Order: sequence, then structure tokens, then C-alpha cells
Amino acid sequence: MHRTISDESLDTVEGRYHAGETLRAIANDVGLSRHRLASLLRERGVRIRRAAPSPAEVQEMARRYQDGESLERVGRRLGFSAGTIRNHLIASGVTLRDPQGRER
Repeated sequence: MHRTISDESLDTVEGRYHAGETLRAIANDVGLSRHRLASLLRERGVRIRRAAPSPAEVQEMARRYQDGESLERVGRRLGFSAGTIRNHLIASGVTLRDPQGRER
């Protein structure tokens, strides 16, 4: 059985996480595993830092990029760096544009 914490405590935990604290530090403070805390935050719609994008997010990246958005703009909209967007687009076979917007 998974240990849970109150919604009020989760509000505090979420605030700490958004403020930049690590999952590990917060989990240690509240007596949960890092994995369990990440699951609880995900259930609330919180994006976990350094988490890989889902297949649906990669599809959204590709769609936005192919519709003309820059790597930077796609990244800002989806919560990833431009480099992460670039890497996942390349891995999924999307042809990247040069800095002037022309296909390479």
C-alpha cells in the first residue's frame, strides 16, 4: 500500500518543487519515496523536471515544428529546452530547418 499525504501538504510540496527544490529532498522531508512523490505530483499535472517527453508530446513537438514554430518556441510551449526538442525531432525522423528556415 502506498503512503499518501493530505492535499494541503501536497500543495506545499508542489510549491517547493516549483520553487526549485529537488524531489529527493522534498521526499525525504515528507517521508515518501522519490518515485511515489513524483507519481503524486504527476497526478496533479505537474511536469517532473528531467523527465523524458511522452510519445504524444514528441508528436506535438513534430507537429508544431513542421507548422513553422522554432525549436525555442516549441520548447517554451511544451516545457522542454530547444536542444531536447531538437534531439527528439531528429530521433523521430523529422528533417530540421537551417537557421534561415530552409530544410537541410
